[in-house]
Amino acid sequence: MKTKFFFPTYIHIIILLVSAVIFAIALDIRMIDDGLRHIAFAANKDVMISWAEVFPHSLFTEYDPWLLWHKFLELLLEFVPYDSVHIVVNSLALFALMVLIHNYIIKEVNYDFSSLIYIIVFVITLQVSYRYTIMRPDLLSGLFIMMALLLKNRFIPIFILTIFYGPFYYLFFMYTGSLGLVYMVQKKWRSFLGLFIASLIVGIYFLIQDGQEYINVVINILTDQKLRMGLQVGEGKPIFKILTDVNYYILLLLFLGGAASIIYWKYSYFKSNAMATFLLITSILWVNQYRYYQLFLPIITIYLFSVFVNMDKKLFIKLIRKYFILTKRNFSYAKKRYIFYVIAIPYSIAMFAFVFKTYSANEVVQETQFFKNEKYKNKTIMFNAMISDKYKALYYNPTIRFVPSCSIGWFDDSNAAMKDIYVRMQKEAGISEEELSSLIKYVNADFYIHYFTSKKQILNFDKLKKLGIIPEEIYHNRIIFKIKKNKSITYE
Repeated sequence: MKTKFFFPTYIHIIILLVSAVIFAIALDIRMIDDGLRHIAFAANKDVMISWAEVFPHSLFTEYDPWLLWHKFLELLLEFVPYDSVHIVVNSLALFALMVLIHNYIIKEVNYDFSSLIYIIVFVITLQVSYRYTIMRPDLLSGLFIMMALLLKNRFIPIFILTIFYGPFYYLFFMYTGSLGLVYMVQKKWRSFLGLFIASLIVGIYFLIQDGQEYINVVINILTDQKLRMGLQVGEGKPIFKILTDVNYYILLLLFLGGAASIIYWKYSYFKSNAMATFLLITSILWVNQYRYYQLFLPIITIYLFSVFVNMDKKLFIKLIRKYFILTKRNFSYAKKRYIFYVIAIPYSIAMFAFVFKTYSANEVVQETQFFKNEKYKNKTIMFNAMISDKYKALYYNPTIRFVPSCSIGWFDDSNAAMKDIYVRMQKEAGISEEELSSLIKYVNADFYIHYFTSKKQILNFDKLKKLGIIPEEIYHNRIIFKIKKNKSITYE
């Protein structure tokens, strides 16, 4: 049995749109990292100029990999205040996400939830929305995938969808390639052809825009594990710790080989289930990097939910009775009654908005407003760790330049000795006072901020002072040093 919309289409859209706006307002700022720098860059292009300017001594150049995303934000900023643009984007993202989740439940779950479907949509959205509310352009990748998996075997829809999505994200080919494999398994040749031709056009667009720089960025992304030289970032870690030190190319062979074998073994199942096929094919991504797990979490959640509900309807009803203290008869009656959904849906929106508010990062971001201080204007600041403070600081003061950049391994490798010091600085043992001084001078930093991340590092303040690294203040979990320029290095 397939579920139909419980309300007329216009009421259905109003419920989801109003919910999305209320949730976004309650959430406010959720992003504490890259989303903030994207907003700052879009609003202050004349100041920040390029990522090479913002992140000196990095592999970034004048080329902007996120050009259209910044153009989109620039357009919104023409009509929306700087401190509210994220609410508008999150409202649109949450609305699109809820529409898609609702459609997936209708398509994949064989149970008539009636008006309760909205509460289920809210529950799932709350659990899976993180990656879609942090202002990064790859939220478009997640929405693109969810839309594409819902499409029928037609050329035009996927062609148009890919043409619109692709130019916004420079790694589009990872997702179109995965979808292409899904279409091949399911023998959706019209969709495959539309996706393939559109992907070629998008690829040509990037090559025409600045082919060599685009290729360089893609190469750096694909070799990121090598560039990091053992350094780790939270969102780049695998779900299972055992996979941390396994070479990515070995994992690629194992996962793709395993996926091909499983599809061959259970071909009839995967031919008819696009979600399962996509998750299996992309398991190399979402099992080995947490960022992709978060991006694909809506699909993972809906797939598991559909399997759970569809495999045993009686068990599902028993659980509903157990946890909601409703008999099957009353449950079936209430979900279709006017008095129930008139009260339940608005109440649910209010309660979920309250929960979204608890996810807000307002205080965490506002805590870094000290970077607005005039003394940091047009200065270069070096951190000893990959800390999100740089993004918060750029949000408040776009004139600052930072080392490290937003990609921990993308330090300029033209000087191998400095790259080695840079990497060791961020590891557990840290580096010596002399090495720290040499790196500070190499990047021409005006300030050095030390975070307590290197558990075994020992630094002597007297030695640092002699080297021109002057402790100025302790601000929460930071020791802020001002750099005395033209100080020669003294070795003892």
